Amino acid sequence: MLRLPEPQRNSRLGGWALMESLPQRTATSGQRWSLAIMVAATLVAIAAVAFDIRLSSEVSLASGPITLPTTESTQRAAPETATAPTVTTQPTAINRPADDTAEFASISPDDPSPTPTEPTSPAQSEQPTSSATSPAEPTASTFADAEVSSTETSTPVLDDPASRIREYLELSPGAQLPVSFRYEVQEGDTASSIAAQFGLEEATVLFNNFDIYDPDQLSVGQLLLLPPIDGLVYIVQSGDTLDAVLLNFQADMEETLAWPANEISSPEQIYAGQPLLLVRGSASLAGGGSPSAYTGSPATSCAEPGFTIYLAYSGISTYFRAPRNNAFGYHTGVDFVAPRGELIGAAAAGQVVRKSWDPSWGNYLEIDHGCGYWTRYAHLDAFAVDEGQWVDAGAYIGTVGSTGDSTGAHLHFEIIINGEPVNPLAWLN
Repeated sequence: MLRLPEPQRNSRLGGWALMESLPQRTATSGQRWSLAIMVAATLVAIAAVAFDIRLSSEVSLASGPITLPTTESTQRAAPETATAPTVTTQPTAINRPADDTAEFASISPDDPSPTPTEPTSPAQSEQPTSSATSPAEPTASTFADAEVSSTETSTPVLDDPASRIREYLELSPGAQLPVSFRYEVQEGDTASSIAAQFGLEEATVLFNNFDIYDPDQLSVGQLLLLPPIDGLVYIVQSGDTLDAVLLNFQADMEETLAWPANEISSPEQIYAGQPLLLVRGSASLAGGGSPSAYTGSPATSCAEPGFTIYLAYSGISTYFRAPRNNAFGYHTGVDFVAPRGELIGAAAAGQVVRKSWDPSWGNYLEIDHGCGYWTRYAHLDAFAVDEGQWVDAGAYIGTVGSTGDSTGAHLHFEIIINGEPVNPLAWLN
């Protein structure tokens, strides 16, 4: 009897043994591994989605709405925390793709869809566009700067002439200004620059310093006498009356009486040697503070003539008090440069008292204007008047020349008061 071998029991179906071929076993094993891989991939994907959602929720809760820039060049700033509103320069928020044409968007856990919004602080964007950026909130430093700025603007800056004089004299603000003060000439100073520095007219500087022979060529270290305001510094002489002095120098009586440093309690109480500031006076013989040559003659009988130079001149070659080897030791007038033959007019009305020639002056004229006032015209080429003749102001008296001790055509002009030459530039109108 034939015996069959016992079948393998790897698989059963209804109690019957089934035989599986090798290809069948291989296909079945591959299906099992494919299913396992799919399940694993699904689990990984689910875990990744869950992790991403959790991470997004934590970031959103910690930083609030996240703003997205409108351009690729805009970077996200560090998120703010509720307790520490500090600004950082390094972005720490998650970068998300931005649409170049989109507006700023806000993403929150509750609303995943972007909605237009405006940035609320500069911490959300380092480089926000000007149209979408709101002003930064003020900080303590902002208020400090504002307070300093407010203090600076509320405090007036004192840069008036009186303040500059007080600063130069090292006086406290609001201190009473004196009758006069001494100024030491610095490098580059001129009469006009000094006058501008202290709010004075150039004539005021010359009025009170007759030893200036060239206003543009001052000596460094030279001491000048200056009043705080335009006027003349005068030393009261024996026999002076205030009315006569004020009238003689054409000063303003009310302002002179009101000037505190004059200390005039009554016009009758001035005394010899008292320094006075004759406010808006036209000239002074005090010679920079030395005793005046004013004699105290009654002002009612001696009115100051108004002097004017009637000459078409091109410049000044020599100023008053330039060093000279003469009886005075200095140049006693002003040399006006003009071409030979130019017409000369009388500086003021008066009588021609001298028509002569001198080795130094050449042809010269002298006119008496009354009350001790004389004028002299030297180096003339020709005369047009005679001695004893009365002339009006501006009347033709001669022509410019170069006679006597002269190096070129010019008019040597002097003003003499009570026998003493004075600076003509201080008296000419």
